[in-house]
Amino acid sequence: MLVERSKSPAETHSIGHRNWVDAEGIKASFTIGHDGSNIYLHYLVDEPQVRAVNTAFNSPVWEDSCVEFFFSPAADKEYYYNFEFNAIGAILCGYGKHRHQREHLPEQVLSKVVTVPSLGKHPIAGIWGETHWELQVKIPLEVLVFNKIEHLSGLAAKGNFYKCGDKLEHPHYLSWKPVQTPNPDFHLPVHFGPLSFK
Repeated sequence: MLVERSKSPAETHSIGHRNWVDAEGIKASFTIGHDGSNIYLHYLVDEPQVRAVNTAFNSPVWEDSCVEFFFSPAADKEYYYNFEFNAIGAILCGYGKHRHQREHLPEQVLSKVVTVPSLGKHPIAGIWGETHWELQVKIPLEVLVFNKIEHLSGLAAKGNFYKCGDKLEHPHYLSWKPVQTPNPDFHLPVHFGPLSFK
């Protein structure tokens, strides 16, 4: 079953900046849209190895084949949510000002996020060889518990989109907007790009 489609047009964007290490053979892209009350994400990934062993809420999904959405909806743009999903739809989400100041959203909140992975929801110890997978995500406004947003239309936010896999044979750190730091670190709102919800 697919998540309900967004009522807003969705343009495909490349997660193509290869930060810090080579990411040969890996391609990732996303679309984002909304219907006023929900954010819809659709990730498309091609990679030579798939790993997805984490299944619990707020487990270390970044170690698996993982896509991420870092989202700062507030006017000051300092605090942000980090939504992280592995290839089987397991989710981690924190909120805070920087990497070392995160508060995980509880399971009863994260259970409202709908994930539809093309590879199913059973753990994957490893798939080797060029593999295409997709992930559809629906994030209701009520999940953004630290912000009071009544409708997404007109929201001027910031964010970034990532593809990673820290425990794959070839770890990588791809992003939509480039992250210009000496070492891998996605938790830097200064490198977020503008997100305009029309």
